[in-house]
Amino acid sequence: MYLRIFLISLILCCTGVFSQELVDIDPTYGGLKPLPELSLGQKKMMDDLKVDVKGLHEEIQKRLNFLSQEKKFSDGKYVQSSIAREQFQYPTKKRSIVNHQFTLNVMGGDRSQTLKDVELWTRKSITTKNIDFEDTKIMRVNNPVGDEDWKSLRISIKKITSTGTTKEEFAITEIYEPDQRVLIAIMYRNKLREIISSIDRYVSAKGKGLTDDIRFINNEMNTSGQYQEIN
Repeated sequence: MYLRIFLISLILCCTGVFSQELVDIDPTYGGLKPLPELSLGQKKMMDDLKVDVKGLHEEIQKRLNFLSQEKKFSDGKYVQSSIAREQFQYPTKKRSIVNHQFTLNVMGGDRSQTLKDVELWTRKSITTKNIDFEDTKIMRVNNPVGDEDWKSLRISIKKITSTGTTKEEFAITEIYEPDQRVLIAIMYRNKLREIISSIDRYVSAKGKGLTDDIRFINNEMNTSGQYQEIN
């Protein structure tokens, strides 16, 4: 029995749960202070991701002029949403409807917009009746452009139940486990790539439509036949 307790305590100490002194408990955060990066590899990965994110923000910025010409901004926002999909959770019988959305918030007037920040949204609503879980969970990641140390990337989780609504909000730097900070940063980088691809698909479809129109005009005018006077 004592050996089992000792082994469990040893495992917890190795994982960092008991590795902090009691003075490291942060009452304002409501729990343990975030652990520092545990390895040089994780720090390098976060630095590399920072470079990737900066470049992707710049790529989105290049596409704002096109979106402005297409009058796609409303109240300084450009929004795209995914088609809702049904999600099954096995082995339980819980079913949910999930959909995703991104929002580009910009500053400036027509054709002079500057990307201010990017918001990623996921809404998950339970559709199964008589399940003792929150009815709806809305997850949001927001990152202002120009952040050089990840402190401005914030995460919020809103849980809506029959008894009320609760909301948590925190920065990526406040996530307890370093590897989870890295995974959130990777997710954000990958979502920026998806955003660029979705805008490019719209640009491509627009260009294809114009190309088809020009091809039609060219073909029709080249088959007009001989001209003659009409009396």
